[in-house]
Amino acid sequence: MLRKTQLNTVRPNAVRRNFQLGVANGLLFTLGETLLDPTLVLAVFISDLTPSPIWLGLLTPLRDGGWFLPQLWVSGFLQSWPRKIRLYRWVSIVRAVSWILMTLAVLFIRDPVWTLIAFLIPFSISSLASGFSGLPFMEIVGKTVPPRQRGLFFAWRLALGGAASLGGSLLVRWVLGDDSPLQFPYTFGALFAIATVFMILGLAAFSSIAEPEDTSVPPPASFGQQLGRSLAVFKRDENFRHFLYLRIALMIAGSATPFLAVYVQKNLGGSVGMVGIYLATFSAANLIANVLFGRFSMRLGNRNTMGLAAVAGLAMTTLALALILLAAPLGLSGLAASLWLLPVFILSAVRESGLGVAAQSLLLDIAPREDRTIYLGFTNSLLGVVFLATGLSGVVVDLFGYPILLIVTILAHLVGLNSALRMRER
Repeated sequence: MLRKTQLNTVRPNAVRRNFQLGVANGLLFTLGETLLDPTLVLAVFISDLTPSPIWLGLLTPLRDGGWFLPQLWVSGFLQSWPRKIRLYRWVSIVRAVSWILMTLAVLFIRDPVWTLIAFLIPFSISSLASGFSGLPFMEIVGKTVPPRQRGLFFAWRLALGGAASLGGSLLVRWVLGDDSPLQFPYTFGALFAIATVFMILGLAAFSSIAEPEDTSVPPPASFGQQLGRSLAVFKRDENFRHFLYLRIALMIAGSATPFLAVYVQKNLGGSVGMVGIYLATFSAANLIANVLFGRFSMRLGNRNTMGLAAVAGLAMTTLALALILLAAPLGLSGLAASLWLLPVFILSAVRESGLGVAAQSLLLDIAPREDRTIYLGFTNSLLGVVFLATGLSGVVVDLFGYPILLIVTILAHLVGLNSALRMRER
């Protein structure tokens, strides 16, 4: 928990300004990421370049795994820095250049194979660079946002971003729809360019936060030392173990989502224009869920919010599996199959909202102030390995089919729900 003495060193006006800048960062990033959504926009883009499901399975792990993976190593030197925002600012330059290169690759390279390669390389670099800014981001939030307001902080970030994303989803529908004035690949190039502008503005907003300087910092530590300390914490803190089981299970449980819209489009005759409708549905449901979860997390706690996210995910994957199994017997195809996915993406929005509001807040809640860097670094690096492993979801689809992957995700949601129920909030 953040010590009151540290909070008291920051003027109330500065606390309010930091809160607002953090929320603005979340708004701009959420809007930009709507235009680069890996489960819808990027999935359709990649499927136009290659028919292999393996690449679709790698999208979310490549984007999110890089954010988590380096953080235990980063924690070793970052813990000795009185101000963590310096690293965030340096890495922001790398991320911005990577997004620009991704956009240029889509706009100017015509061969599908080289487009895929030229897109995925800066995409992966931007993901890995985000991992170097992820730990300073969480440290700064922990230092500048009072503990009882953290769930509200993440809820505001996601809620305002969700509201802006409604407009973004309409833009996606117009750009990718049949009446679009643009042709492939300029459709996606335009979306990527606009997303790049929004996310660069988001980096600038968070870089402007006034971070209080740590008065007492530990010396730098090697990766081996940090790993040893992390394993000791894992062994002695049962609550932390349940948290890790919960996060790992829900990561695995989300691995099927990028395949849903593509499956309906490729196998059941769905229209690519429905991607914009799915995004609008997701964004609207996400907006409402963020407002509700922000209040819920303050009243009943982040652990229960995570449990509700697991329940929503369980319902989502069960409904998606039902579509695949019942499409042929019921003659579902085209518009009917496309409409079936609407409640699936509503439930997906509820699931993602619960995770977005509560996951990081819950970790900050259970991590002692003196060991916060260890808790954050170890958790996020471990989750990065898990995220990369979920890239095998495309291999599972290729070898065993979509139903098997969905069954795996249903079981993972059940494991996550059980872990949430066994946790104790501090």
